[in-house]
Amino acid sequence: MNKERENISAGDVELLIFDLDGTISSTTRPIYEAVKRAFTRLNLTLQMSAEEMEKYFGAPSPEFYIALTPPGSNVTWQKIKEKIHEEQAETYRLFGERYPGVKETLEILRKRGYRLALFSNSTPGYFDTVIDALEIRGHFDYTECIGQNNLTKSELAGKIREKFSNPGTAIIGDRIHDLEAAHNTDSLSIGSLYGYGGEEPEQADLTINEFPALLDIFDRRLPIFKKIMDNINSLKQPYHPFIIGVTGIDASGKTLFTECLNDYLINKNHLVEVIHIDDFHNPTSIRHSGKNDADNYFNLSFNIDRIIKELLVPVSKKGSLSTELTVLNLETDSYRDRRSYSISPDTIVVLEGVFLFRKELSSYVDYYVHLDISFEECLKRGLARGGEEERYKVKYIPAQKKYLAEYPPSEHADIIIDNTNWEYPRITSTR
Repeated sequence: MNKERENISAGDVELLIFDLDGTISSTTRPIYEAVKRAFTRLNLTLQMSAEEMEKYFGAPSPEFYIALTPPGSNVTWQKIKEKIHEEQAETYRLFGERYPGVKETLEILRKRGYRLALFSNSTPGYFDTVIDALEIRGHFDYTECIGQNNLTKSELAGKIREKFSNPGTAIIGDRIHDLEAAHNTDSLSIGSLYGYGGEEPEQADLTINEFPALLDIFDRRLPIFKKIMDNINSLKQPYHPFIIGVTGIDASGKTLFTECLNDYLINKNHLVEVIHIDDFHNPTSIRHSGKNDADNYFNLSFNIDRIIKELLVPVSKKGSLSTELTVLNLETDSYRDRRSYSISPDTIVVLEGVFLFRKELSSYVDYYVHLDISFEECLKRGLARGGEEERYKVKYIPAQKKYLAEYPPSEHADIIIDNTNWEYPRITSTR
């Protein structure tokens, strides 16, 4: 692999090409069972163990069948191959397994907008047998093995890239052939350490110990988090905390976004403290004391004065804070839960919740992130969470409409993100 190639990062990738055996499919049991059955039919003695077979998985197919053929046998490796293939459909039906999390991960990657392809060093018969037995064909935009057109794996990877107009590509596999295919096509290589390649996948650009780890690599939120972090770094004053407001209407994905942003910033060596507005609900007697549900929700649901007095003012004036507060437990409607806050001059404070553009809070917030979804999507998600349709139509949505009319995100947010598909959020506006 001495060819120089262009640098590519995970953020550049739009096409993922997967190897089959050792990446998608756990091959040992169905192959071993097919070999045993074939050898029985041919009256041959099997001298290779299941573990010894594994080093051939993912290699060009003749190598495996030649190695299986007993020395001095009058049965050719081609005949052995034929009989094994005759057994594979049944053994894969009985014993074929995907690695844990394969289907779920592929589904999420598709929701994130990635194009998915599958390639293999195998023969067409084997390739189709495994794909059908594992019920994964529908998860891929394209599938092909080298046996269909007598291509090398590198040539096949290049063909697949061309089919999708040569986008940024990552190749995921467990053998040196997969890494070479990535290198020769200017693609990112990701080695699956759980497969059959031994130490081979350790040479990849990135490695994974389990298939779902791909979701951490190919996360559409990462470029957004990087942009937010870059903005923080350019705006934050030295020796003073920086406060981000993550807001949006109900069910817009604020909590999940905040959790992931928090993890990202921590991984980039930032100190982070999160303040959830929901931790500062007023008691029921106050929350329901107004003239209607919508007005109650905006004006009386949260103890904004307490957030300002006990958290934001000290942070603003002193540049630091260390305190523990007793907050309301919504189930018991009593003050019994404890929340600790530790903020230093280097801390990024993430204030998360609804109605954050309100004038009482805006002077304390340095940077606003608004997660945008439609009211139809809000209702859909609310019902999926088990919420009551009437409460959304009478309380949450009317309150949000009134609030957004008074505080348009286009005038208050530093960055607006379309979060309709939370697996594939998109920046729609910045300032």
